[in-house]
Amino acid sequence: MAKRRHGRAAVRRRRPEGPTLLELLKKDQARVLRVLDAHGVSFDPVTYLTLTAPLEKVAAWHAVPDKRRFLADLLGR
Repeated sequence: MAKRRHGRAAVRRRRPEGPTLLELLKKDQARVLRVLDAHGVSFDPVTYLTLTAPLEKVAAWHAVPDKRRFLADLLGR
C-alpha cells in the first residue's frame, strides 16, 4: 500500500541562537545592565519596564486615553 502525501513537508522554524536580551534582563537585571553599560550599549529603562510590567501599569505609565480599548486590542478581543 502506498503512503499518502499531505502537501509540502513541514517547515521547521529556526530559533534564534541564544537567549534574547529581555530573557537575560529577567534573569539578572543588575549584571546585564552593568555589562551593557561597560560595552557602551545604551538602554532605556522605561523600555524594560514597559516590556515586563502588567498591562494596566503600561497603560497608566504611558497615559493611554482608552484603557479598555488598549487592552482589548492587545489581547485580540
